[in-house]
Amino acid sequence: MAVNLKSSGAKALLASGLSAAAITSALYLIVPLEGEVKNKQGLHVAYIDAVGVPTACFGDTGKDLYGRVIRKGMTYTDAECYQMLGEELKKFENEIKPLVKVPYASPFQQAGILSYTYNVGVTNFKQSTLRKKLNSGDHPGACDELLKWVYAKKIKLPGLVTRRGIERQWCVGNVSPDVKLTYSQLMLEMTAQVAAQTKRVEDAE
Repeated sequence: MAVNLKSSGAKALLASGLSAAAITSALYLIVPLEGEVKNKQGLHVAYIDAVGVPTACFGDTGKDLYGRVIRKGMTYTDAECYQMLGEELKKFENEIKPLVKVPYASPFQQAGILSYTYNVGVTNFKQSTLRKKLNSGDHPGACDELLKWVYAKKIKLPGLVTRRGIERQWCVGNVSPDVKLTYSQLMLEMTAQVAAQTKRVEDAE
C-alpha cells in the first residue's frame, strides 16, 4: 500500500529538505525496519538495542533533538521522532553525497544504500567494499555486498539478515508499484513546492 503523504510523519520528512529518495527510504525502509517501542499512551520509549546501545524512536542513538543523551525509558511523541529522523537523515545524505562518485542506478538503489548506511554508520560505508564497487561502476556487485552486513559484535542477527535482503532488493531496483508511486508523488509534491516558492519570491519583488 502506498504511504499517505498527507500523514504527519511524511509532512515532517518533506519539511526536512530531504531528497525524494531519502524520504522514500525513511517511509518504507528505515521506519519499519528500525522498529519502535511504544507505551500505552502511544509515546515512543527509548530502549536498549541488540548490541546494548540506548536507542530512541527509529534508531536514533547518542543525543536527541534537545541535545540530551538518550537513555533507556525516555519518551518521545511521533512528531519528535519524525523530526529527529529528518534531521539525522539530512546529515547522512550530506555526508554520503561526496563519497559516491558515480550516479546511482536508480533512486531506489540510493534509498537502499541510505537505509544501510543509516544502520551501520557513515564510517563503515566509507571504508566498505560496497562503496568501492559502487564507485567502480559495479552496481550489482555493490548491491550483493549488502548481504555481508548481517553481524553485530560478531553475532549473526536474523533481523539484519532480513533487513539486508530487503535493502538489496531495493538496491537492484526491485521495488513494488506502491513504492514507485510514492516516489513519483514525492517528486511531484517537491516540484510543486519549488514552483510555489519561486512564485512567492517573484510576487514579493
